[in-house]
Amino acid sequence: MFDFTSGCRLIDRHRPYDVLIAGNPHTVSIVLRNMKILLIVLGALFLLWLAWGYFGSRVESPKYQLISKHEGYELRKYPAFIEARVKVTGDYREGLNQGFRRLASYIFGANQPADKIAMTAPVLESKGSKIAMTAPVAESTSDSGRWVSFVMPATYSMDLLPKPNDEGIEFVETKDRYVYVKRFSGYPTEKRVRKMKERLMRALERDGIHPESEPSAAFYNPPWTPPFMMRNEVWVNQDPSGLP
Repeated sequence: MFDFTSGCRLIDRHRPYDVLIAGNPHTVSIVLRNMKILLIVLGALFLLWLAWGYFGSRVESPKYQLISKHEGYELRKYPAFIEARVKVTGDYREGLNQGFRRLASYIFGANQPADKIAMTAPVLESKGSKIAMTAPVAESTSDSGRWVSFVMPATYSMDLLPKPNDEGIEFVETKDRYVYVKRFSGYPTEKRVRKMKERLMRALERDGIHPESEPSAAFYNPPWTPPFMMRNEVWVNQDPSGLP
């Protein structure tokens, strides 16, 4: 309704959101135009975020054969490959970051003869004194520190790998293995990863399976990836005596 004394439209009790000022249509036009621009900018930024996450995650990862699917996990077979690894100290996140930086420096040219090596995925985190799983980047814990490792591209052999400038980096060659895997999305915080490991182990126990190793966690995406696009996994080696 109108108050003809003031010349302004008042808020009707049946239309509580009608706050249009009749005497200032230009102000309303500016507000609507700014809102439209803001929505366009936010939409463009969101699309850029999606594209950045998608293309940033398109790196080589180890090939595997899917053996079987079960409630809460699946069984895969991974082939042998070479890992570059380094021992680090610090807590969960600090150790991963430290190892990643040193190994990334190696593949980006801190080696002899300064060759660049293609980036791979995932980053692997695990408890125990040994690296438990095949992965391009792996992490494991021991009493004296934590191992972080990258899996080298399949085109390399031990003889062809460049020599690292970092003397703490060493190379190991893994064997073929069977792995139980549970996949999940979202940001892989330490708490969330621990919960997923527990779920995998409970599912295996339910099915009467006694795996060979402690559970590990694999992270396939850079940290700027939208959480709903992230691919994370927890996995554990199958006991060789129970091959499918």
